[in-house]
Amino acid sequence: MQRCRVFFFTYIGSPARFRGSGNEISASFVLTRTVDGGPMKIHCIPGYISALYLVEYPEQGKLLLLDSGFPSDLERVRFYVEEVMDAGKFKKQRISERLRLVVSTHSHIDHAGASKGYERCGIPVACPSGMEKCYRGVKGRIAQIYEAHLSQLVAARLGRKVREGSFLFSKGLLGPYWQMPVGALRLDDGTPLPLGFHDWVAIKCPGHTSHMVCLYHSYSRIFYVSDMFVAIKKGFFPPLPIDFDWAYNRTLHRLRGLPTRCALLPHGGIIDVGDRCGSWNALIDEIVLHYELKAKRNSRFERARCLIAASSHLLQGEHLSPELFPRGPLPVSPEGHEPPHLHIMDS
Repeated sequence: MQRCRVFFFTYIGSPARFRGSGNEISASFVLTRTVDGGPMKIHCIPGYISALYLVEYPEQGKLLLLDSGFPSDLERVRFYVEEVMDAGKFKKQRISERLRLVVSTHSHIDHAGASKGYERCGIPVACPSGMEKCYRGVKGRIAQIYEAHLSQLVAARLGRKVREGSFLFSKGLLGPYWQMPVGALRLDDGTPLPLGFHDWVAIKCPGHTSHMVCLYHSYSRIFYVSDMFVAIKKGFFPPLPIDFDWAYNRTLHRLRGLPTRCALLPHGGIIDVGDRCGSWNALIDEIVLHYELKAKRNSRFERARCLIAASSHLLQGEHLSPELFPRGPLPVSPEGHEPPHLHIMDS
């Protein structure tokens, strides 16, 4: 077992294991190709709460991280990049030399908690426009404490044996307890990722929050769903909370037109859409069905959902008007394009 800063980690191989001790690092993979024919490998690494997705371009020697994760997940990624990916190499590269860009898709702690840590490492962080306004003032600090407490409950359900710090990158006692990215890299609907990762495009998906984006690789038809939905043994479900129900329903309807072969879920892992559901629209139908059934049949669930959503909305003070809902075209592959072979290594 190798020491990695303040945490001890050991790599236990494949497939990715989402439950259990937090010090065991495992991974699953997606192998495909980029538009120029070069290989692209996506590493799925379970973090403290959510799965982390490292996109590797082997021929170019660069990495892209699709969400920064929980504050302590920075050390997981550092260990994986410097110890696991470079295992057996004579000269090992530091994480700051290989990881060229980190994306934080929205403000919640399991997606943006380590953003400040990456910026301190000199790694640029891109985030949605408007995310920098989250958690302002006294209400924002209360919202962060409330959210951090909920995240620890989720971690306990996942079987994490050691409680990992929510406030590793806190600005102090008065907060903010995890800081939003301060760089100039902002993402709107249809914005290609900067710094040489233009094959990935941001799609604004409000509902879970007012500002959340998802990421789409149109050439291979791989979709990083952020927190649009989660996967459990019983199927696919909407996330908690949903701050704007009307926006969430509109976003689901809009995403029906997105050609998707593989979905990358922070809460559920790698999903082969055709194998699991038959089609992308069938998957969305299942989310809608579960959303409606839960609300009708389980009044306790609906009360809890409304309470969490109301608390989040009240404390963060987010607003979203129908005029701001994205209406632009979704990214599509070139006409007549055959997507490259997709190989999921999950065992």
